[in-house]
Amino acid sequence: MYVNPKLIFSLSSQTQPIEPNSSIWNLPIPVKREVTGISADQNASLSVTYGDYFEAAGSFIKKNNYEVISTALSYMKKDIRPEQINEIRISLEKHGSFYHPSKVEAVTDNASIPFVLNAAVSKIGIECIHKEFITLKKLNSDFLYSFIPVVYGEYVFIGRNNLQIGMFLGEWFEGYSEFHISKDPSDGKEKILMWDNLSGNFFVTEDKTIEIYMQASMIMTCFYNVNTFEQIFPWHHAAGDFVVKQSGDALDVKLITARQYAALYETDTQNSNPDSIFEGLLIFLIVISIRMRLDRLDGTGNIVWADNIAVEGTTRGFREGIIIKSKSGVIPYNFIDEFRIYLQSISENELFELLKTIISSFNQSAPDIPVIYRNMAKHSSELFHALKIL
Repeated sequence: MYVNPKLIFSLSSQTQPIEPNSSIWNLPIPVKREVTGISADQNASLSVTYGDYFEAAGSFIKKNNYEVISTALSYMKKDIRPEQINEIRISLEKHGSFYHPSKVEAVTDNASIPFVLNAAVSKIGIECIHKEFITLKKLNSDFLYSFIPVVYGEYVFIGRNNLQIGMFLGEWFEGYSEFHISKDPSDGKEKILMWDNLSGNFFVTEDKTIEIYMQASMIMTCFYNVNTFEQIFPWHHAAGDFVVKQSGDALDVKLITARQYAALYETDTQNSNPDSIFEGLLIFLIVISIRMRLDRLDGTGNIVWADNIAVEGTTRGFREGIIIKSKSGVIPYNFIDEFRIYLQSISENELFELLKTIISSFNQSAPDIPVIYRNMAKHSSELFHALKIL
């Protein structure tokens, strides 16, 4: 049956629908990472307009009689036929360096089913979005975890003057919010601020902060392959890659992106060698212990470094991830005990030298680097002592 629900375009920051005769339809979309709005620096924008974006999104959604929506509803086991959808709302949420995500809602008489539509307008962005679609699809096929979004379909729109916009439709994590380090005006200390659009932003307690870092670290560890050294990378708190939902006193963290899944390094020894496996695991743990501490103030400001509770959360989450993998039979049940024995052979100075070598392999032009080097020695000491009680 042919279906034709009404498409409604809007910005998340506004309630007024955007139509071809709207004042911003022909304005270029910004490429800076910020909350969606029309006050962005237009000099920093590509020649892709809001109209181009929404035309591309609509084309994708309507393609083959709303095939991607039908696929998503079927995958979600929703007892909803496409012809029961009255309207589809596409709300542009924000702008990033590469991606411009929208919330897509399929509205029926009795329900509103949300999805995320990630779109890219630059050549490199389109390449990244295709790679991410493939990566997410592979990870959801290879792993049984529900930590990352399911993806339903991808599309490349070709518009005026051969303009290309790449996109994919995926699972929307309803009720989840970004979080970033922010300065608490009540005491001047830097803490994690949850961006709760419904109830208002709020600072989380120290215990909840540890829990957020713990769950994020656990997710990364669950996806780490101890034999091949494959892992999800790159990721960054500043990009809002992790989101969190608070239900009562409980927190739940998700990872909304997986740009690449690959080994970050090579080894001369055989992967079956326990020392090689443990060395690779230690390198992985060092890397995530550093990355977990990095953010931008309020998400877009200067690079900031989380305090030591991030190390506590990271090591706890790492241990929990290894235990989860052991219980599922992916690695031996006593793997964490064997790794602890391996760690006992590593001195504090050896850990510091390994950490320096790892940091030297990072992109030295990245804005994080000066902050990492300033905190390198102290971080190594804090990590060493945290590993003693792993």
